Amino acid sequence: MIVQEPIQVIVWDCLNNYEFDNAIFLAERLHAEVASEETAFLLGTCYYRARRLNEAHYLLQNIPLTLPQARFLLAKCCVDLKLYKDAEIALGTNLDIVASEFGEQAPYALQLLAKIFNTTERRTKAADASRKALALNPFMWKSFLQLCNMGEKVEPHQVFQINNAEFTFGVSTLVNLVSNSENISFVNSNIPNNANMNANVTPNNVSNRTPMTMSTSITPETQAPVKRMHSVFSGMAPIPFSPSFGMLPMEESPILYTPTLTDSNEQKAIPKIVNSLRAHVGQLKDAVFSPGPRCTLGPAPRRSSRLFSNNNSSYSVKENNKSPSRKFVAPKSPRKNKQRTAKNIKSNSDTNERTKNIETLTPTITPKNTNGVALLNLLKELGEAYKSLTLLDCKNAIKLFQEIPPKQLASPWVQTMIARAHYELAQYDAAAKIFAEIRKQHPNRTEGMDIYSTCLWHLQREAQLSALAQELVELDKNNSISWLAAGNCFSLHKERETALKFFKRAVQIDPEAAYAHALLGHEYAVAEETDKALTSFRTAVSIDPRNYVAWFGIATVYARQERWKASEVHIRRALAVHPHSGVLRCQLGLAQAALGKMDRALATLERAVALDTENPLCRFHRASVLLRAGRPQDALSDLHHLKDIAPRESLVYYLLGKVHNKLGNSHLALMHFSWATDLDPKGTGGHIKEGFDPSKQEDPPERTS
Repeated sequence: MIVQEPIQVIVWDCLNNYEFDNAIFLAERLHAEVASEETAFLLGTCYYRARRLNEAHYLLQNIPLTLPQARFLLAKCCVDLKLYKDAEIALGTNLDIVASEFGEQAPYALQLLAKIFNTTERRTKAADASRKALALNPFMWKSFLQLCNMGEKVEPHQVFQINNAEFTFGVSTLVNLVSNSENISFVNSNIPNNANMNANVTPNNVSNRTPMTMSTSITPETQAPVKRMHSVFSGMAPIPFSPSFGMLPMEESPILYTPTLTDSNEQKAIPKIVNSLRAHVGQLKDAVFSPGPRCTLGPAPRRSSRLFSNNNSSYSVKENNKSPSRKFVAPKSPRKNKQRTAKNIKSNSDTNERTKNIETLTPTITPKNTNGVALLNLLKELGEAYKSLTLLDCKNAIKLFQEIPPKQLASPWVQTMIARAHYELAQYDAAAKIFAEIRKQHPNRTEGMDIYSTCLWHLQREAQLSALAQELVELDKNNSISWLAAGNCFSLHKERETALKFFKRAVQIDPEAAYAHALLGHEYAVAEETDKALTSFRTAVSIDPRNYVAWFGIATVYARQERWKASEVHIRRALAVHPHSGVLRCQLGLAQAALGKMDRALATLERAVALDTENPLCRFHRASVLLRAGRPQDALSDLHHLKDIAPRESLVYYLLGKVHNKLGNSHLALMHFSWATDLDPKGTGGHIKEGFDPSKQEDPPERTS
């Protein structure tokens, strides 16, 4: 007997075991033999998983696609290749039609469509697509994150629940298999009838068998389905194709079909299997979310393992059980019957005990208390916390994150979100401690390390920042986060050219990273290359309109050019995103003061100090505006407070000298001017229009996110 295997099964097995080269070779052989949309999809999948995107795209774009799976794969290739128009054509733009055409893949198709809309700056359509994906599948966490990052109003308690009782993602494959079970055939259609199934195969009658030849046309109406042939799309479900599809001879000899007695018995067992499956289909949807031990649906065991295993030893052919000797067996003695009865009782008790053990391991179907519901409840809690974080209500976000279960709280993603919340609150030391612990527990994790490097930049920790940058670059040179950390490191050392080179490298690796463009803009601004700085900032806000760091960067560039009206407009855009930032309100107060709106400026600065009491910059600018408004006595309290928390800041003493000079205290004014000169003999602090030295004043507020 010649061993035959469906090539699809082998290809999917190679893909599942990450043997991409082997999978590609076999899929190419199959596509060369049977050039169809199904084989093209299988080969395209192999190309895509091996990251040979151009080959997958070329293969699929040159054939008419009707299968939704093939269209989805083509769209994925187009998005990865940044061919957004082609991807949109492959998927379609009508959300309802996409949801109906793509079936179980509809949530993923809609999520991909939302990414296309967002990238092409059609954010209203992107939000609609993300909402549609979540409505179809509440476990689409990425769609929820996208809605939050876009600033959309989304309620986690309404999103993460199964409103539709017919939610069947991941279940309908088996349901369809049972529903269509009447069409499943386990014998070759070329065999005349099943009466010859018991015939022995000998060298004399081999030539009388009908061979199975390779066919180039796949016609389910005229060809019988294949037993346990894996689907091109799922790798598990049967597909109604001819046995010639996906089957090649293992050796150079005629392809023969050799029927056996076990085929006949399996054919007889089909009705029982189908009835059993139908009886449990109604419970299947609930079993998916059962709180019991996890069960996985895998490929069916090979026929040989079922027929010849110890547990199936009783599965035998009826004709083989007939033996002439059984008709003339002598009567057994009563003693022997008694012993056999005892053995049967013992075996029955063992069987019952094994059955009980199996029942204890069987998942209990409890629709009202399921793992799915528990997961949705967890997603609700995480969703509420993440929503607060994206709205920059950071104190509430920290509180909500800390209330989740301990195991989830200890996970690196949650800790990263908490550290990010501390960072947004300008609590750099607390954020750095959390990031350091994450780095210790997960040394190969890069998510959030760009924020960690900026925390170290604010804290002026050169040694730690240098070590972090070196480790990240050694870990992954193709990650933009690594080069952002390196850029921050050289920016802290005031090596502007090298910092700019590394920031450019980060942008080159990931052109869609808005934060990388914002940091590049800040570095250009410090280097007084205002045109390049504005270009980088505008690129950042085009990628992410909620990137308030970039809006603030544009405002500071206009402020340096004394274009105060434009500065006020852009700082208000930043405040619309982050209304809780004291630094942003401080900058708005300076713009208002420069425009002569002293009362509004003082009110804005009062609120800035209230929002961020520990930030010396807000107090310094309030004192300077009070002095300009003719209230030097009120400015003294802020300046004395600043002298206590920043005793070596020359600008504080310089402003104190001006206040005392305004009050007529000449000796105190000269004393403070002298101290300011001693602290800054080169006079670098003479540019008091901006306040502090750029390395301590201009860059920190520009990098507050």
